[in-house]
Amino acid sequence: MSTASARIGSLTFRQAAVTVVVVLLFGLLGGLIELATEWRSIRQQVPEQTRSTLELVRGPATTAAYQLNETLGAEVADGLFADRRFHVITLRDNFGTTIAERERAQAPEPGPLVRYLFSDITDYRIDLVRAGVIPERDQQVGELTVQLDETEIAAGFLDRGIVVVLVGLARALGIAVLVVIIFYFMITRPLLRLHGAIGRIDPANPGQWQAPRLRLHDNDELGQVTHRLQGLMGAFQRVLEQRDQVQHENARMGAELDVSRRIQHIVLPSNDELAAIQGLQIAAFMEPADEVGGDYYDILRHADGVRIAIGDVTGHGLESGVVMLMIQSAVRTLVAHGEQDMTRVMTVLNATIYNNVERMGSGKNLTLALADYRPIRDAGESDARGHLRITGQHESVIVVRADGGMERIDTDALGFPIGLVEDVAEFMAETELTLQAEDVVVLYTDGITEAADPRHRLYGEARLMDCIHTHRRGSADAIKQAVVDDVRGHIDTQTLYDDLTLVVLKQG
Repeated sequence: MSTASARIGSLTFRQAAVTVVVVLLFGLLGGLIELATEWRSIRQQVPEQTRSTLELVRGPATTAAYQLNETLGAEVADGLFADRRFHVITLRDNFGTTIAERERAQAPEPGPLVRYLFSDITDYRIDLVRAGVIPERDQQVGELTVQLDETEIAAGFLDRGIVVVLVGLARALGIAVLVVIIFYFMITRPLLRLHGAIGRIDPANPGQWQAPRLRLHDNDELGQVTHRLQGLMGAFQRVLEQRDQVQHENARMGAELDVSRRIQHIVLPSNDELAAIQGLQIAAFMEPADEVGGDYYDILRHADGVRIAIGDVTGHGLESGVVMLMIQSAVRTLVAHGEQDMTRVMTVLNATIYNNVERMGSGKNLTLALADYRPIRDAGESDARGHLRITGQHESVIVVRADGGMERIDTDALGFPIGLVEDVAEFMAETELTLQAEDVVVLYTDGITEAADPRHRLYGEARLMDCIHTHRRGSADAIKQAVVDDVRGHIDTQTLYDDLTLVVLKQG
């Protein structure tokens, strides 16, 4: 943009232009009002002056008409004709005989405006009456008529009008210039100083901005704007500092979460571990809702079989992930120790988590189910059957038999949330079942059944059971993948709000 364009578009130029135009318009309006007043004054003066002049010559004109004295009549007419406003003068006696007459030659034709303004005040007539001895016998001896020149009347008015308009416009222009100067020094120049100061604000350090000192504006609107702006810059500075602090904290927490996530994934059982288990197919899946999930599962081999654990820590995130790691470590320790009493295992786990969570001050707890699997080896038979003991309160355990029959084991009566109270021994119970060849057992967390679609409809346990039943003839891994795909298809574009964990067991 050129300098000239910038100046034309500036507030100063526009304010000055608007002020000049407005004041000139009001000046012109004032001139027109004054001109109208002058016009009314002329319309009063002309008839008065004309009648006064005619009264001065009434006597000589009456004598000339009575005596039919053309010489005297000519003197009267010439005397009136000396005034340029008189266009036609006629002196007649009472018989209509013209005694004297004067008319200016080649008078200019008045324009429409002149006729409109003055045509109704151009014609005048006085009766010439000779006084008698008895007033009732006064005798009219003639008449004197005159016609004024509209152009001559208008000439003075127009000259006066031009002067009035020019003086009004000059006065208005002077006022406009004075207003512009006052406005510039009182408002525009302080605004320009404030604008320049704002342009010098450092975006990285807005709090260092020094507000300009505007003289005479400390307590008015400009001063208030300046003070508020300085306060706003200080607030911006504090927000930037808080943002930097949060970013630093987020970076630190991100590093911690990354370490926790890696630890969480490392301690999960590998595919090779699962494939090495004889007589029982095992497939597992976990997807956290956050960087670190609160779900837990583990598959641990021991001398007599396999220990399966699945749990769900309240919430998700770093604290839930830490509690999950505590559970995993404690369960693995008890399995390695060879502890076979499931009630004792759950009691020790609860005491450990309760004390640690209390020390953390987090209030976390979890639902936890343990399943202990042991193959049944009858003489002369292959490993075609298995024995499963289940304890602990968690989600239902779904069992699908080889012939298509379905069982649902409610675990509410098998235990109590871990870490909620100091001792859970009195709440613990145990249930057992025998697995035949091709029987399927599924353990899961509530992230599966409570997964919501975009219309907030839950996946539900019934749909989970239908999916397992439909794919029961496949391998454990095929069943797991079918459920995962069905849940993801149900969720669609909806955000995942809870961790998803699934463990599938199939008797070989």
